[in-house]
Amino acid sequence: MLATAISCALSLALPQQPATPDAPARVAWQRTLEDALALKEATGLPLLIAVNMDGEVFNERFAATTYRDPTFVRSTRGYICVVASPDRHTDRDYDALGNRVECPRFGGCTCSEHINIEPELFRRFFNGNRNAPRHVGVGGEDQILFDRFLDRSMQTAIDAIAEHRSDKDTPHLRATDDLDELFARRDALARTLLERRYRAADKAGRRLLLGRAATAKNEPVDLLRMGLRDPDGDLVGLTALALSKVGGSSALIDIEDALARVEDAALRRALVDQLRQLGVTDRAAARMAAHFSRVAEDLAAPWSSPWRLSELVRGREGVEAVLDRVEAAIGKKPDDDGLRLELATAQAAFACALMQENGGGIEFWLADAARNLARVTAPELRQEARALAAVVAWYTSDGENARKAATEALHGTQSARRADAWLAGNFLDVLLQLEAQTAYARAQDDELAGLAAEVGRALSVIKVLETRDAGLERGMLAGAGLLEFAGLRADARGVLQRLAVQFPGSLEVHNRWRNRVLVDLGAVAVRTAYVAFVEGAADKATAEWFAGYAALVAGDRHTMDGQPAAAEAAYGDAVQRFGRSAAANEDYADSSNHYAVFGLAGRALLRHQRGDSKGAVTDLLRAAALRPDSMDQDDALQRKPRGVALRVHDELASAGRAALAAQLESLLP
Repeated sequence: MLATAISCALSLALPQQPATPDAPARVAWQRTLEDALALKEATGLPLLIAVNMDGEVFNERFAATTYRDPTFVRSTRGYICVVASPDRHTDRDYDALGNRVECPRFGGCTCSEHINIEPELFRRFFNGNRNAPRHVGVGGEDQILFDRFLDRSMQTAIDAIAEHRSDKDTPHLRATDDLDELFARRDALARTLLERRYRAADKAGRRLLLGRAATAKNEPVDLLRMGLRDPDGDLVGLTALALSKVGGSSALIDIEDALARVEDAALRRALVDQLRQLGVTDRAAARMAAHFSRVAEDLAAPWSSPWRLSELVRGREGVEAVLDRVEAAIGKKPDDDGLRLELATAQAAFACALMQENGGGIEFWLADAARNLARVTAPELRQEARALAAVVAWYTSDGENARKAATEALHGTQSARRADAWLAGNFLDVLLQLEAQTAYARAQDDELAGLAAEVGRALSVIKVLETRDAGLERGMLAGAGLLEFAGLRADARGVLQRLAVQFPGSLEVHNRWRNRVLVDLGAVAVRTAYVAFVEGAADKATAEWFAGYAALVAGDRHTMDGQPAAAEAAYGDAVQRFGRSAAANEDYADSSNHYAVFGLAGRALLRHQRGDSKGAVTDLLRAAALRPDSMDQDDALQRKPRGVALRVHDELASAGRAALAAQLESLLP
């Protein structure tokens, strides 16, 4: 039975609306130091660096008051301005549609931008000291015009900024509709104008912008980020094409996103070629290109050859039958290496069966397997023996010997003997976990370490296991995780999708698959994927439960992204699917009803907000009747259904709709 305590990964706040040039007066913070230095060179204006942090009086006053004061803002117009702050003020920098979620403390830049800019500023301009608040003016040839920190009065820095401001006129930094100019300029205003234009455009207008972006001189990363998340596949393709031409080192994550979304082989090759070009001077790009260039190769025999049929794959019943047979035979032939290997394999298989049952005595069965294995010396059995040694070592937490044995099993003298199917499948399962562990350890020592060898082996193992429908959940999840870690998200998504079919009731598999689709393709794709999953499922009750949960996640995401119509439809889908799951299998009823309450409450609020308050009241009453205890539980957006009922009630009462509000009084706290 599925537990009601499954947690949803989405807990982000509603996104802030993207800034526009019509926003109230504020400092024109540039998005990156690269942009700011290019503008400083092009305009001759000095650079103004502001350093700020949370929780200190002068810092708070600068951020909340000074940086928003019209007089101060006018004095900053004589500078190219950047801000550095180590503190995060939003949960994310972009919503699911690629729109920027600007920092509420320093409007104009995202939190990652004001966090990431600090190390290079420190290296170039801070003279080895970190202080906040701090204001540094930098003129031509990096001349320090002023450096104000640890002052007794904020006015000292304010006066210094006013004194050294430039009076140069900069008409080329003003608003314009000229696309040639906008795609050449690196200032934040030009970038904002392009992004606002994309949001307002129809498909033809968006095609025009993305086509022009492919020849842009200013790396319009944020515009392309929006294009990558456009629901229109044609526009995604145009974005990928533009990235393959102008995507620079600052767009590596966007190139990875494009490779996760596009299926066109030519486009994928163009993106990888761009990574290779960047990799000449950028180690991270070279690492990514190497990963995407790896393809699955054939494993050495006997792992790539047809396997012997094995009774061990029938579970505990089959294992016990083999143990009985082999123990009887080995009593007559104690020196038979083949029987000894078969006995050791069966003992390891029994230990694995006990693991699945949470049984005791696992370590004793593994120890017996190791003792019998040590007596196997026949050369033709060495590969299988070393593979089994790797399995036994892995399950006794001896990673070093597991890795050594696995290497010998893969690269030792090959035998013409066919491997036992249970042993081969479990060995490759362990091998995937070893490859992932090795890759993570190397990356921990060096985050840019090349993982092409591990990626190539993982792809090869996954290919064999999927071809034979032999993959185990642990290893295949580890393999998918390694592919994700290396940036091969489309490959990982395919593995996870196939695992969901193979293990249709696995919470971990579905959590991983659903979140992979959500991140790569968006909330609409999540629901679409689960429609197909339900259609192909034999156990409809289980499939409908997971599809209902996926629809609930999609509804939350649409709500966060300000798409009420899509959110309402997704919540309605979730309610229907949970209802079908509960009807098909009573073991799922309690869990289904719990999450259906969240779907009903989420839809009720949206209905109320668009004027269908009668429908909202109906949903809330239905939710309370379905599972009363869930009315006081937080959903993924930290909303309690009873709290939604209270809000709807109070707003109806304030609007003079007392009769409708009265229907909710029984639900009030």
